[in-house]
Amino acid sequence: MWASKWSAWSTEHEFHHTEDVIAHYCIICGTNIPDRAKFCPNCGEKVETSLPVPPEPAAQPTPVVSDITHAQEIVNANFTLLDPGEEFRGYKILRMLNKDAEGIKYIAEKAGIEYVLKVFYKSSFHNMDTLFALQMRLSRLNHLKDVRVAKVAEVNQSHSPAYMAVEYVHGVSLAELKKYNPERITEDLVRKLSLTLISTAQMVRKQGLTLSSLTLNGVMLKDGDEPVILSSGIVYEEVDEREDVFSLGALMAQLLAQNTLYMSLYTEERLKTSKFVPVVGVTMDLNRVLAECLHRTIGQRISSLQKMQEAIQKLPQVEGAEICKMQDRKALEESAGDTSATIPKRRVEFGFWALVIGVIVVIGLLFTTNIYNVLFGADGDKLQLTGFHFGTEAEDDSLRAPVVKLPPREERRPSQTTYGELKNFSDVDRIDPRRLSQQAQSPSVTPKPVVKANRPGAGFVYIEPGTFGFGRLSDNLAHNVSLSGFYISKYEVTQAQWNRFMKPANVSVVGDRLPVDNVSWFDIAIFCNGLSEEDGLTPAYRIRGVGAARVVNCDFDANGYRLPTEAEWEYAAKGGKLFNYSGSDNPEDIAWYRDNSAGKLRHSGQKDPNAYGLYDFTGNVSEWVWDWFDANYVRALPTFVNPRGPETGTQKAIRGGNVMNSEGRNLNILWREKGDPNRGYQFVGFRLVRSK
Repeated sequence: MWASKWSAWSTEHEFHHTEDVIAHYCIICGTNIPDRAKFCPNCGEKVETSLPVPPEPAAQPTPVVSDITHAQEIVNANFTLLDPGEEFRGYKILRMLNKDAEGIKYIAEKAGIEYVLKVFYKSSFHNMDTLFALQMRLSRLNHLKDVRVAKVAEVNQSHSPAYMAVEYVHGVSLAELKKYNPERITEDLVRKLSLTLISTAQMVRKQGLTLSSLTLNGVMLKDGDEPVILSSGIVYEEVDEREDVFSLGALMAQLLAQNTLYMSLYTEERLKTSKFVPVVGVTMDLNRVLAECLHRTIGQRISSLQKMQEAIQKLPQVEGAEICKMQDRKALEESAGDTSATIPKRRVEFGFWALVIGVIVVIGLLFTTNIYNVLFGADGDKLQLTGFHFGTEAEDDSLRAPVVKLPPREERRPSQTTYGELKNFSDVDRIDPRRLSQQAQSPSVTPKPVVKANRPGAGFVYIEPGTFGFGRLSDNLAHNVSLSGFYISKYEVTQAQWNRFMKPANVSVVGDRLPVDNVSWFDIAIFCNGLSEEDGLTPAYRIRGVGAARVVNCDFDANGYRLPTEAEWEYAAKGGKLFNYSGSDNPEDIAWYRDNSAGKLRHSGQKDPNAYGLYDFTGNVSEWVWDWFDANYVRALPTFVNPRGPETGTQKAIRGGNVMNSEGRNLNILWREKGDPNRGYQFVGFRLVRSK
């Protein structure tokens, strides 16, 4: 039976070489897997089925045909890759469009009409929750009969593989319009689009579906600026209607925002955690509606799509309306929380602040004057300024309390820096500032000079200057870069080291000797400067601004602590070798990862180091580096001497795998990831570097 099937199949496809037919693909993400690979290079999933390598055709043809055919059926049962011109269930494949978590999309033709044909991975039907949601979405998409939704021509879940065909919409997505033709986007256009999308969202919700995950890529504009929602923007999920209100409001804000603010101020993540920032260049009236739609607290949002539609319909004409300017933002932010209030609560706020100021003044008088003696002491006492102190200070120097001696520098923590976010001294370290200044002025007291450490301690390793292949493990001279020498810490920074200067982080597992994780890139810059000042070094970072508006510049010639550049990190991690992991091709020797750590962090230095004596570059925690993240940066380096990353960006680079990664691509020494510098991530920590 196997032989007959093989004969028919090979005749139809003119099969000559087994390696031309058998394609090895991941059943989870669909990535082509190299021969004899144990793990998917894209998602790290372990390969469960290894395809046999067929012997020479002359040797026992019948068993070979059987094995090859069986292997091919295993592949096709999990993954199907169609070539242009090939037929699939009556659809002629024109070209592959893209892949997503559910399957592969093709542009296909049937009866002279173009469709988007989606062929689902079999793995999409393995998980019961995923299967249920997918089946519910597909079955209900068939009931959406609206010109504003891409028409679903066919859904077939019974075949293997399952597939879906949707009418191909010719036009431009809102994301493309925003990127390439932003001048076309006007407030009038956005208002018109929003009313159409709201009506569509109401119709979609009647079918038990939602647009709560809709993005700019999920809406196409046909001729006449008529929006059409793609099926990928419609999901099956039981969500509150106010989530749909939020999604459509975010879409409007992203369209109207300036390109520089689009990805920073109006992302879903930021809008749900921060107060809405009014859009400059948009009418004040529309900004108030957006503020109610995008309130971070769901209970404060416009309660339904119908009310959102009515609010937009009631907006006055754009022409002649007051436009929001940069200086108007503060006033808008104050009024956006409750637009129904007609009388501002200024009297209550004035009274509250007057009370606060009064209390501060009274406390100041008590500690800086003799007002207590004037009010309750002997008659005739006059009000005098005594200076800031606690209690009554003895006039005789011999009766003064002894000056508290500061502990040695290595046992202290900085009391205050220019960054204002480091911990204060503990109570035993506090001294009277007047006595400290008197000591400094006394000729009998010789101040002890601050000795700057020229070299770090035993916890650091010096990396000699050198040249290496950045971003590769094979020879390619076009990507060789040269680096100056630098010191780098042997171990990842621990929680005990972090807690000396910063507030304890919300770490995955608490332990002084465990690496610190879940700390933001900006907080790490503050930590580095605090540690530099503590050790008498010149801080490497200059930090300006507060919060998300902070700007950090690095002086790479300073001798203070800093994060490694991405090139420095990779140079140190490779240790002069070309292993897949830092120090070995076997991660078990040098790393804590998912297969041996049970997903828990471990003390640094328990596994073998790499050739430079550095620990845990692979596994334990991933590590922040200095560079802004750019997916194409390593492939198109602008400089080959001390590269320090792109000049600007919105995400910072993260390198190295962690305890949640299995053996494979995500644990590989070349793996790159990105993160928001304003937030921390579980299992992402850092290590320190100093210039020579």
